[in-house]
Amino acid sequence: MVDASLAMPHSRDSLGRVRLVPVLLLLPIVILFSVGYVVPLAQLVLKSLQHDGAWTLESYIEIANSPAFLWIVVRTLALAATVTIVCLLIAYPLAYAISKCPPRPAAFLLLIVTLPYLTSVLIRTYAWIVLLSPNGPINQLLLQLGLISEPLQMVFNSVGVYVGMVQVQLPLMVFPLYAVLARVNPSLAKAAQSLGSPPTDAFLRVTLPASMPGVISGCTLVFLSSLGFYITPELLGGPDSYLIAQGISLRVLILGNFDEAAAQSSILMLTVIAVFLIFRQRIAEELDDRPHNNVSSIGKSTSGLSARWPILERLTAILHGPSMRLHEALTVVLRPALYVSAGLTLLLLVLPFVVVIPLAFSDAPYLTFPPPGYSLRWFSSLLKNTQWLDALSFSLRWAGLSALLSVAIGVPAAFALVRYRFSARVPVYLLLISPLIVPHVVIAVSLFFALAGSSLIGNPLAFALSYTIIGAPYTVVVMIAGLKRFNRTLELAAASLGSSPLVTLRTVTLPLLLPTLASAVLFAFIVGFDDVVFGLFLSGPTATPLPMRMWDNIRLEISPQIAVIAVLFLIVLALLMLLRLFVGAVVQGRRPQEGLHR
Repeated sequence: MVDASLAMPHSRDSLGRVRLVPVLLLLPIVILFSVGYVVPLAQLVLKSLQHDGAWTLESYIEIANSPAFLWIVVRTLALAATVTIVCLLIAYPLAYAISKCPPRPAAFLLLIVTLPYLTSVLIRTYAWIVLLSPNGPINQLLLQLGLISEPLQMVFNSVGVYVGMVQVQLPLMVFPLYAVLARVNPSLAKAAQSLGSPPTDAFLRVTLPASMPGVISGCTLVFLSSLGFYITPELLGGPDSYLIAQGISLRVLILGNFDEAAAQSSILMLTVIAVFLIFRQRIAEELDDRPHNNVSSIGKSTSGLSARWPILERLTAILHGPSMRLHEALTVVLRPALYVSAGLTLLLLVLPFVVVIPLAFSDAPYLTFPPPGYSLRWFSSLLKNTQWLDALSFSLRWAGLSALLSVAIGVPAAFALVRYRFSARVPVYLLLISPLIVPHVVIAVSLFFALAGSSLIGNPLAFALSYTIIGAPYTVVVMIAGLKRFNRTLELAAASLGSSPLVTLRTVTLPLLLPTLASAVLFAFIVGFDDVVFGLFLSGPTATPLPMRMWDNIRLEISPQIAVIAVLFLIVLALLMLLRLFVGAVVQGRRPQEGLHR
């Protein structure tokens, strides 16, 4: 990982070698993505254009003439749009409130938002089955308050799907919103208020326009992710919440209608990629090295509005007095409402854990909440079940291996994208992060078709490949963020003292990036350890990951053993996060000493 700025080439040959460096850094991940991701997806599209060995559009014609499929498409788009809007409405107050907090409380609140994102979707979905059931705590609370006379049916229908999807997708909206709001210069709003503008008016004229990049990014991520979401709709939904991803799975795993499944997968994939490319500049903003200037951007937007719409500017001047009084009245109400809304959103994020943890210690022979008593019977039952232990061992081994592979190929790629400038920089970045956007059911189906007939179906190597493909993008994104924040003066100091680029990398750069590397490993491990979709298509008798055992248990039994796994998962996650914080503290403590020695 030689840095171009540290190499300081002086000859044409050395300049050519420097230009070759990003190619070498990107080569491993590009080869893996080409073989295990791009080629299978291309084969999937080609398969959708074939029938009995002949080229034809028959599958697409059948889909176009199917009212049922068109209705499923409408339902999927409506779900994705509704979830996106709801997430935006409840995530914005939370992100805004966090952005106004001091650093330490803000870090703690962001940790609460991150915790559900790092926790298994299966565990959260299992908790919502308990929460929303007719005998669950939500119905019991509504009955006690006298708001309903009989329990509401909120699970195994569209209500459960919407609630579960919003809770799952919420962090994807909070993170980009907070990232933008935290960069808004607070002096802008203070300056507006010092000129007589109430806080609400300053927010509408300054903060809201400046936060629009985060709004667009968050809405894009949530909408595209919701289009191909599989687990939550399958477990919480009913016949009226049948979506495209479920239809694809049904045609492959049960009906054996591979041609139509390939056509539906291609339609879903191409739709997602089209939206992805439309917003590519906003998505690739992480590679932009230019400083953000909120003053100029806001000034341009407001001056452009005045020039284009003078009537609107005149109307604003006429209504200035009444609007100021309205803003002053709203200010008194909106501040408490902001904190109440932020608190309720945090409650929504952590509510599943409030239910899952007590269930793990229940002494009841079946699932019931609240537990009638407490014991360790379900822990003992799990530890004696060899099937659960074998599945746990399988997931730990192969998710751990894929996390290491993701870091091994993702870290050099991040260095190439941040430290070097080349013409294909943005396209390569979009390719590497596209598995975050393309539905996993589409990638899994493409791998299923590509590996069909080989010994890799039901082989652990297939899981190592798939987990690395979906884990490497997280490594790239996390490392790019860490490298963008990295202070390069220490590297330059080492180079000025005669240190070679490789020695500087080994003794200065990587040690200081250890907290970022730990975060990258954590994300890559969890995304593989939590996967269900690839397990549906690639599992075999000797290759059954833990999420597949959990999946079968939730669908067929819904026992408290899932709650036990959730508690164990949370303990391991807490230990990993503490380890990451410890590494960060050690590195932070070493920096002043290193500066003194230098």
